[in-house]
Amino acid sequence: MANPHRPTTDQVLELIKAETGNELSASTFRGYVSRGQAPAPVEWIGRTPLFKRSEIAEWARNRPGQGARTDLRTSRRRRAD
Repeated sequence: MANPHRPTTDQVLELIKAETGNELSASTFRGYVSRGQAPAPVEWIGRTPLFKRSEIAEWARNRPGQGARTDLRTSRRRRAD
């Protein structure tokens, strides 16, 4: 029996919707995982990835919103107007 604290991708998508109210498609989530933008699987059952529930919940609450530029560095100095 699978560990209840290790959700599958489908369960992760349900958890994200419960945490944020936003839906995410399975292919989008898999893309985030493959690019290292979401928590990596901690276990596998055959070809089914299992994730750590607490990591997914924290990631879902703190991930940037649509259109957020995460590739830009923040400036250390403030420009004088």
